Amino acid sequence: MTASRRPTLLLILILLLTGCRGADVWRHTEIVPIQPGQTLHLRVAHAVNERLPRMTPEQLSTLLEATRNTALEHFGVHLEFSEITETSVDAVLALVPPKVRQVRMREIYDFKSGGGDHKRLVAGILHTLHERKTKLAEALAYARPYLPDTADPQSLQEFSVLLADVMLARLDDWRTIRANDGKPVLDETARNEWIFWDTVGYGELPYDLVITNQLLASAEYTAVEVHTAIRGGLTTGTTTFSRSSPLGSFVFWSTFPFTDTSAFSRSLRGGEDYAPSHAAALSGAYLAHEVGHLLFKFGHPFGAQACVMNPASMLRYREWHQQLDAQRCRIGSIPEMRVGAIPEIYNVEWLRMAHQP
Repeated sequence: MTASRRPTLLLILILLLTGCRGADVWRHTEIVPIQPGQTLHLRVAHAVNERLPRMTPEQLSTLLEATRNTALEHFGVHLEFSEITETSVDAVLALVPPKVRQVRMREIYDFKSGGGDHKRLVAGILHTLHERKTKLAEALAYARPYLPDTADPQSLQEFSVLLADVMLARLDDWRTIRANDGKPVLDETARNEWIFWDTVGYGELPYDLVITNQLLASAEYTAVEVHTAIRGGLTTGTTTFSRSSPLGSFVFWSTFPFTDTSAFSRSLRGGEDYAPSHAAALSGAYLAHEVGHLLFKFGHPFGAQACVMNPASMLRYREWHQQLDAQRCRIGSIPEMRVGAIPEIYNVEWLRMAHQP
């Protein structure tokens, strides 16, 4: 993006309305402008599950450098990262306020015991498709190569049923993967549950970016995206609310999809494994996708292969990276690349509960 044609960039900040009154449970964020070339500082942690393979300090350095370079090329922002604080997955998840945790547990589809509500899962996927203003033709074109050959949904409702079934089937495949100790990666703990990672920011989280080696694969009754569903509920990363971040949001990011060498992960990568340095560089480039959500609340331009905000197909990160072209996907050039395309929201009631003794 040339300096003469670079648009004014916008940074999304949240007004923490902990003392607000009103009937609405959900509040939207506010948008304030910043100048092109803004330098932003992100506080970084590495949350480790000792049962799983982890990136080395050298790989993490490569990862962050790739994020920095990709964000500058595609968004025109300069990123600075703190020294990486090492912590544990359990320590991060313990920051979820207990009362909020209790409420959010109701949104988890219990695929481990088989006690989930399939109709409610479908309804939740459909709600998210509508909320994201999803166009059936575009989403279907993106997902079709990874759906059953006979799949031919004629509506978003039918597409939601299909996505639910595909997600649950592939979640069973994630359950076959073994950790370093020979036991299933998806064990009896809640470390894999997206819901709890999504709620950490309602506690006192002192980071803007949490990198983890944890496999995040789960099913929820809320916020299931198309690309997440076809991967079997796997989340590479999410940008979500943080009451303690100057940005109003934080990113959690899993390196597991880039480093796992199981047959299932390899199949979703198109038969590929990555060398350690390549895995780190690809993970960092793809992390810039979350930076786009964090700073600008860009959407997902499914199928716009030049755009960093186009989700990678399955786990084909190398293929995704090779197709990027910042000149062909400028900020504001398409609806999903406009600031605030997916406006950030947070739950006022959860904030209130987080403050209660």
